[in-house]
Amino acid sequence: MTILDSFYSLGRNLNKVRGKNPEVETEEGVISDKLQELELDMKNEDLLILTTKWKKTWIESDVYGEWVKRTKENEDYWRGKQHNLPRGGNERPLVDNVIFESLETYLPQVTRRNPDPMALLSRKEKQTPENLTYATNLQKELGEIADEQVLRLKLKKTARHWAIYLLGAVKVGWDMDKDMPTSKVIRPQKLILDPEATVDEEIGYTGEFIGEYRKMSAGSLIDFLEAVKGEKGAIQAVKTLAEDHKGGEALATEIQFIEWWTDEYMCWTLGTEQVLMKKKNPHWNYDSEEENEAPYDEAGNPQINPETGEPLTEKTETKGFNHLPVPQKPYRLLSVFNLGKQPVDETSLIGQNLANQDLINKRVRQIDKNADSANNGMVVSLEKSGLTQAQAVGVTDALRKGGTVTIPAGSVQDAVQRMSASPLPGDIYNQLVDTRTRVRDIFGTAGSSSAGLSGEDTVRGKLQNRALDTDRIGGGFSEYLEQLADGVYNWYVQLLYVYDDRYNNGEKPRVIISVKEGSLLPKDSAAQAQQALELAAQNRMSLPDLYKALDYPNPTEMAANVWLEANAPEILMDDERIKQVMQQRAEQAGQIEERPPSQSISFKDMPPEGQSQMAEKVGISLNPEALAVYNQTKEDGAIANEIIKAAEIAKNQPPKPNAT
Repeated sequence: MTILDSFYSLGRNLNKVRGKNPEVETEEGVISDKLQELELDMKNEDLLILTTKWKKTWIESDVYGEWVKRTKENEDYWRGKQHNLPRGGNERPLVDNVIFESLETYLPQVTRRNPDPMALLSRKEKQTPENLTYATNLQKELGEIADEQVLRLKLKKTARHWAIYLLGAVKVGWDMDKDMPTSKVIRPQKLILDPEATVDEEIGYTGEFIGEYRKMSAGSLIDFLEAVKGEKGAIQAVKTLAEDHKGGEALATEIQFIEWWTDEYMCWTLGTEQVLMKKKNPHWNYDSEEENEAPYDEAGNPQINPETGEPLTEKTETKGFNHLPVPQKPYRLLSVFNLGKQPVDETSLIGQNLANQDLINKRVRQIDKNADSANNGMVVSLEKSGLTQAQAVGVTDALRKGGTVTIPAGSVQDAVQRMSASPLPGDIYNQLVDTRTRVRDIFGTAGSSSAGLSGEDTVRGKLQNRALDTDRIGGGFSEYLEQLADGVYNWYVQLLYVYDDRYNNGEKPRVIISVKEGSLLPKDSAAQAQQALELAAQNRMSLPDLYKALDYPNPTEMAANVWLEANAPEILMDDERIKQVMQQRAEQAGQIEERPPSQSISFKDMPPEGQSQMAEKVGISLNPEALAVYNQTKEDGAIANEIIKAAEIAKNQPPKPNAT
């Protein structure tokens, strides 16, 4: 971003809130604490003061305090540790955790498959075969990386963090072991954010900094600092912390430090007294300059600097090629219910259902208590039963166990009476059902669970409820998760350009990386499978595409096996018995003698003797002389007919002139 960005564009901090007072949004002048920018040439003492100020600003902010309170409550309710739950003896608290059910029905729907990456050439690039092939191969590479990194499960974990902790965070980097881009989910509690920042739809997190609590064994940390030439005193500070009580080195000891990032720089700090290392953003190809000897003169002699007497040199500038437009912090944050006032959500799906969950638990306890008291109460008259109080207790226990009790005198009905509780009104249960449905409606899972569909009798109604859930989730959350995946894929390409030798050797055509729209929307597998089968039955879908639609793991191989079974089963079936049968059939086919082609003659073309003989074979007796007379008569009749036709034609023609 250039210095003119604030003038020509809207600026990165257009919606950024400064200060605790809402009225500060319309004030002019200084509206924030006076802070320095992190620079590489900044003294370590000043750097520690700056990062300490960042940490203090976050921890002491109202945003942080309210956020911690809400996340603790959300996590407890998701786990089933909920309010107003009496516990007696060894019994577990009675909890109907609809929040957990709804969230864990919600998440699998939006993370059923990896988001489909798309790599398209920029409109400014020439649509040459080489450029198109490059974009296609890059798209395949991103798909392989997503599969290798199990991106789908990482997105699910990020979404769960967002639902419970009001924020999801993914950090990208380079995996040195696998030599490929990687990403990992960061618990939001491990981040230090700018409380006055927000999460923008276009540029993401708008804060000037992000801090992350990291842990590393002392031995690994020392090795790393030696490799990157850490700051003065850094290695000794780690060794001092890792010393055991006897003064020896305990290199397996875990050391926790803070990793700070801005767009241009990053550093590690240990406490408030030590900077471990600092450097420019390593995930960026910066412009570089190289000094080479100046070209030789016409005589082939090196050019000499007259002032120093040394050969002249010239600087060659190499422009760094990057996919991202500007250096960025390697974090992507997921925020949905955000009003642009803070970096975390204002509310959550769980937060909107806490009161409903309390009401559900209350109604369940009422129903359970009424059920327990339906056949527990019993009153014994000591006067009419002739029993003592101690004996009366034994009577009630015996009756509950199905035993026999004798009454010395009086009527049994007058001596003992069972006291049953009145049944609860039907509105109690109706409200319980309605509240459960309300929770599922807010989450968008009413038509996605068996409990939510139990009240719908028709198949059409169930499908409509399912479609409404898809619209609710797709418009309310899936698009945000797709944009998060979009940012991760763009970071993967940037990391390839920085660290992969196949991509960092010169300029490449500009590509636009995105996620196929709707690739994370919930989809009905049964409906999709039925549509695929119908298309295949109409010869409108190939076998490989059919097996892909049915989610078979090896669709191409299955389609090839179908063809082999129909055309060359001996290749597909590697069985000796099949080979023997095929060999026997081949031998039998070779033993059949070739027969001459059959010859036939028409009955009418045969002489009278032949016609008579052929007729005798089918049981008909014909006289050869009679056949000869019949054939001659037939032939004469045909000739007479031809003469008559010729005469009629001549009669209708005009007379011809004499040839003379």
